[in-house]
Amino acid sequence: MEITIIISIVSITIAIATFVLNRKDKAVKDAKETNLELINYRLNELDKNVQKILDKIESSESETKKIIDEEMQKHIAIYHTKGN
Repeated sequence: MEITIIISIVSITIAIATFVLNRKDKAVKDAKETNLELINYRLNELDKNVQKILDKIESSESETKKIIDEEMQKHIAIYHTKGN
């Protein structure tokens, strides 16, 4: 009878240990997936922000070129015409 009780206790201990280890593995896996989702979300947001910055730089560059061309034309008209 004592052997039966010992075997039962060992079986219960193994069952509990297996349950705990399986839950731990699942929790670790879920944590990794959640971290990957968070990292991907942050990278996507950074990509959007970088794209906005690049668009602003491009539009500023074209506006600056336009202003420079206009000012060069004014300069040429004032200082480089044949009459002066």
